[in-house]
Amino acid sequence: MKLVSSTCILRAYFEPDNHSIAAPLAAMAETGFKHIDLSFYHSIYPGSPWTAPGDGWKREVEDCLRIADKYGFDFWQAHAPTGVHYGDGEERDATILALKRNIEACHMLGIPHTVLHAQEYKPDNTQFVQRNAEFYRLFADTCEKYNVDLLTENSSAKWAPSYLLRTGRELREFVDAADNPHLFICWDTGHGNCEGLNQYDEIMAMGDKLHAVHMQDNFGECDLHMTPMLGTVNFDRVMSGLRDVGFKGTFTFEDDGTIRRNGTWPVARPFVQEGDKLIMPPVSVAQKMMAVSYEIGKWMIESYGMKAD
Repeated sequence: MKLVSSTCILRAYFEPDNHSIAAPLAAMAETGFKHIDLSFYHSIYPGSPWTAPGDGWKREVEDCLRIADKYGFDFWQAHAPTGVHYGDGEERDATILALKRNIEACHMLGIPHTVLHAQEYKPDNTQFVQRNAEFYRLFADTCEKYNVDLLTENSSAKWAPSYLLRTGRELREFVDAADNPHLFICWDTGHGNCEGLNQYDEIMAMGDKLHAVHMQDNFGECDLHMTPMLGTVNFDRVMSGLRDVGFKGTFTFEDDGTIRRNGTWPVARPFVQEGDKLIMPPVSVAQKMMAVSYEIGKWMIESYGMKAD
């Protein structure tokens, strides 16, 4: 099983000066990871090439390819941009354009799938399934053209009370009913922990529709995105579920909250003052923590009789 880590973990060290999806890649060479989950999550912003006319966004993709070639990286997973899913107007149009470009970029980089969150539909929760299925179908032709799948993801009522995809059964039923041959599932272990779920049962319920995982930990109260083994997720249930369901995907870390920078969602340090020196740990510390994550993931995979790559 391939050990994969997300560029989201180092993203904050390069913004706001450099929003490019390629910005964190060179720094990942110091972490031990060679397989990359490329985050497009924050690629919608004022002046972004992902929403502007022209092919400026392709230069970021070319930068990714160049850096990957230099450091021996390859790409196995992506996270789609976040934006406006419902209504009419420029913000929704920009979201749709950025998502279609994300899918094409995945094709250019050899990435088989990108994780696209569903979106809460308020105030009428009864339309959540219908509206989200309609939104995913907007990209069916683009997915077919570029042979890239979309993966929907579980969330938790702890912070998203109107997000109705929380369990493996709910995700499986949604994907089965969505009428989209390019729609599958990503399971987030931290979100499952906040719902208090036996994750073995949830993984088995998703079955062959489970194509990706986000490995992260917390204490069951909020979405901390910590490295596995630092919280209360029962990863024996996770790993035995992946083994028994015949999971074919990658072991992908999304543990960008382990080294907590000031203002990291969903909790922040109190009483921060101008001139404080410890609110942004240096990138070298984050890189060392990622190297520890790599060793933890290798141990977890090999403990369940699989080869860690």
